Parts: sequence; structure tokens; C-alpha cells
Amino acid sequence: MVRNTIKALLLAALLCLPSSLCPAGEPAAGEERTITWLHADSPPMRITDGPFVGQGPSDMIHDLMQQELPGYAHRIVTANLARTLDEMKNGKRVLSVGLIANPERERIALFSLPCVLSPPIALIVRKEDLARWPGTTISIDTFIESGRLGISRGRSYGPALDAALEGIKAHDNLFVDSSERLFENLLRMLLLQRIDGVPGYLYEAVYNAKVIGAADRIAVVPITEAGDYVIGSIAAPRTEWGAAMIARVNEILLRKRSAPGYRAAFTRWLPVAVHPEFNRIYDERLLSRE
Repeated sequence: MVRNTIKALLLAALLCLPSSLCPAGEPAAGEERTITWLHADSPPMRITDGPFVGQGPSDMIHDLMQQELPGYAHRIVTANLARTLDEMKNGKRVLSVGLIANPERERIALFSLPCVLSPPIALIVRKEDLARWPGTTISIDTFIESGRLGISRGRSYGPALDAALEGIKAHDNLFVDSSERLFENLLRMLLLQRIDGVPGYLYEAVYNAKVIGAADRIAVVPITEAGDYVIGSIAAPRTEWGAAMIARVNEILLRKRSAPGYRAAFTRWLPVAVHPEFNRIYDERLLSRE
């Protein structure tokens, strides 16, 4: 009788041991079937509030992956890039949409086939002023001589454009905005004719213009120093779990990237005039296996 009581007490004590005493690296119950998607709050790639909530390209991809991977619980967590890379470096079971591969990141993360495509930064101007800058492209040096340019303090526009802006930082026609909103405030200044041009990604230009009801008042001028299209992928930690998830993600992307709805999630945030070139680059680069 006493012996049976002791056995029962020992069994109860074992059942009450904290999960932290499980072997290192062993996932907690349910964790193995959970995917945590880390994403910055960066409309319109991901839109978390307002009239267009849930209508960004990354929102579409998140929805697609949830539909195609129903055996997993999916969590979407807002996180900046530093946190996302740190989680992957530590082998956490996280994925992130739209990361750009480079040698440094490839040391800690695995990357899927291309899933996100963005035109290069362009100069956003008022539509009625478009004739002031004829030609297929314009350099920042040329624009600043006849137009007032607005940029955001501390923002990087890419190596080539950053270098060009450094060369005109003392120019009287350069306005530097210090507000926290990297593009929205400058767009409002553009529409109020306080400045004549703003460098920005086309997605953010169209999104912000739509939010304030001014989508038909802006136009796009390509910038000579802006560089090429930007391609992003889904990233995972460089682990066995990460490799398995990238294999699953790639299979889904190969089937779904050519669907009209997938492409439309991007083109809806681009000026119609850009659609032909975007569609060409989309077919050439995003639909490839590389």
C-alpha cells in the first residue's frame, strides 16, 4: 500500500516537471506545427489598418500560405529587420516575406524562389508638371537645377542615389524632411506645391496618394541613379526545419506566382503607365526558378 502511494507521488511529480527541463532544441507542444511570420509595418507591402487593410502584396502571400499549409497554425508578428534576422540567426521557427538575399544574410538564412518584385525608386512629381522634365529618365543633378527636391532625413535610397544626393546636400533647392513619416509628409508638400519632386518607391507613392485621395494627381519620372528592380524572397532560418519550409514554400510559389490574382496584388499599387514594363520584368525574373 505504502509502495503504491510512493509510486503515485513520483508519477505526479514527474508530470509536473516544467517544460524547460525538456531536452535542448526540443519544441514545446504545438510549436512544431506553428509558423510565425515576421514582417515590418510597411504599407502597402503589408497593410495593418485603414481603408486598404489586408490588401498588400505580403498580406496576399500570407493568406496564400495559410490556405496552402492548412496543417500549421500561422501567426503574423510585426518585427523590424534587425529582430527578424536575429530570430533566424538563433534558429527560431520563423519565416519572413520579401527579404532581399545578400551574402551576409545567406550565412544565417535560407531563401525561397523570388516572390516579391518592386520597381526601383523613382521621382514622384505632380502630373500637371510632367512636361517640365521631358525624356525617359532624369538625373538628380539635372532636376535640382529647376525643381525643389524633398527627401527624408536619414533614409537610404540605395548606394547610387545616396551618393548623388550627397553631392547636392548644400543646394538651395533641396529640402530635408525630419518627420517620422518617410514619404507621406513629403507627398503632401508636393501636392501643396511646396516642393516639386520626391524620390520614393512606386508602391508607397501610389498607396499614400490613394489614402489621401490624390492618386490621379501624381506622375512618375525614372531616376538615372535609381538602380534596378528589387527582388525579394521568403526567408527561413538555416536549419533542418527552415530547409523543409523553403521546400514547401517553393512548391507553392511555382504553382501560384503566375496566377492573375498574385500579380494583381502588386500592380494595384503601381501607376498604370508602369504596368507594361513591370509585367515584362515579372515574367522574366519573378517567374524564373532562380
